Amino acid sequence: MMAEASIPVDLLNPGQVFACLGFMEAGDILLGDAEGGFDWSDNPNTRFTLRATGDRNPFEAVLESLVAAEVLWISPSADIQERDGGKTIVLKGISSTFEPKASDLPARLSLTVNGSLYEVPFGYWADGSSRFSTTFKKSTNGASSHIRFENARRAIRTLLAQDNISLWDDPFVQRMVTESLFRLDPRGYVDPINSGSSPDKLRKGGIEVRVATYPVCEALAVIGLNDARPLRLGPTQFQYCIWRNLLPPPLARAALGTRLPFTETRLFSVHHEEVKKGGDRRMISIEEELSA
Repeated sequence: MMAEASIPVDLLNPGQVFACLGFMEAGDILLGDAEGGFDWSDNPNTRFTLRATGDRNPFEAVLESLVAAEVLWISPSADIQERDGGKTIVLKGISSTFEPKASDLPARLSLTVNGSLYEVPFGYWADGSSRFSTTFKKSTNGASSHIRFENARRAIRTLLAQDNISLWDDPFVQRMVTESLFRLDPRGYVDPINSGSSPDKLRKGGIEVRVATYPVCEALAVIGLNDARPLRLGPTQFQYCIWRNLLPPPLARAALGTRLPFTETRLFSVHHEEVKKGGDRRMISIEEELSA
C-alpha cells in the first residue's frame, strides 16, 4: 500500500526546497519507496507531493519519527566529542573533515520500530568531500550543530503536542520563537542594517527579543542537504532546481543541482553573504532563471 500527500512550498525559499528533499530522504528510510516532485500548475500555489509505503500521511509520519528518534553524533576519534551534551559514538574511518571540530560533527537519527533499526544521516557540513558545502553556519564561536538541531526538534515537538493537523498539511509556515538555527530558511533572521536594530545586541542590553523561526523547514533542510547539493556558481552564488515528475531520492538529489533532460524543471539562483566576517551566511537576491 502506498500513501500520498502534498504540501505548499515557496519556490523562492531555498530552505523549503531543501526541506522537501529532506522529507523524501527521511520518508524513503523510515517508510520505504519514497518518491517526490513539484507541481506548479496552479502557479504561484506550488505544491510538493510525497509518496511512500504505508497508509499514513508521510509528512506526519516523518515529523513524528524526527522528534521520537535519538540523535547520535558521529566522531572519528574518542578525543573529539560533541561539546554541548549530545551523545557521541566513535566510528573509525568515517567520512569527515580533515580536522573535525567538536561543534560540527555529523549525526544520525536513530529509531527502532517493531524491532527494526532505522537511521537517517545528516551533517552535510562535515562530510569532508569536495562538494559545495552550502555553509550558512559556522560554529567555531556560536551554537553547535547539536544545539541548533535540538532547538528545531524541540519546537517541532511543541507543535506536534498542539495536535494541529496544519503541521503536516502546511508545515513550512508553522512558526516558533527559537534560539540559534541553521540559517537555511531566509525568513529566520533579521538584517540589522535594513531593520535598524539587532536582536543580538538588544538581548545583550537586557531586552529579550527573538525572531520567529520555521523549525520544520530548518530541520528537514539539514537532512535534505546530506546527500545532495545545489550547484555552486561562485564564492557567493549557487543555483538550485525543482522538477515536476515524482522521482526517487537518487534522481532527486541530482535534480536539485541541475536540469534533468527527462522531466520539466525550473532553475533558481541565489546570492549569499556572510552576516559578519567569518560568521554565518544569509541568502539574498533569490531569482528564477528563465532560460531553457
